[in-house]
Amino acid sequence: MKAPMIRFATTGLLFLLCAAASAHHSVARYDSDHLVTVEGTVSRIEWTSPHVFIYFTAVAEDGTTTEWGVELDPPVLLGRYGWRRDMVKEGDRIKFTGAPARSGAPLMRGAIVELADGTSLRVWSRV
Repeated sequence: MKAPMIRFATTGLLFLLCAAASAHHSVARYDSDHLVTVEGTVSRIEWTSPHVFIYFTAVAEDGTTTEWGVELDPPVLLGRYGWRRDMVKEGDRIKFTGAPARSGAPLMRGAIVELADGTSLRVWSRV
């Protein structure tokens, strides 16, 4: 009786681990049907795997500020799109177009970034 229970528990654990791994790469929390464009000043960059994140402060017409987070593809893919680690620095002006968070949080899955010099770069393999 113990062997079937161990097999059942092991199968359940493997299922949960696989579900967690596939959920990590899910873009379900983003609304890919309604892209938005937001411009601001870079406040922080996390150049890490599995995804790069850029945070920036956007200023609304009424003067209020919002800190946005943008999820990008992994560093290896960004390199294939022409990115270099030194292309964006804290304090740079940047414009992101991407899929906003369905929750309404100031978070997006970046699709295209426009740098201050007008250079546009892809940041998501699905565009």
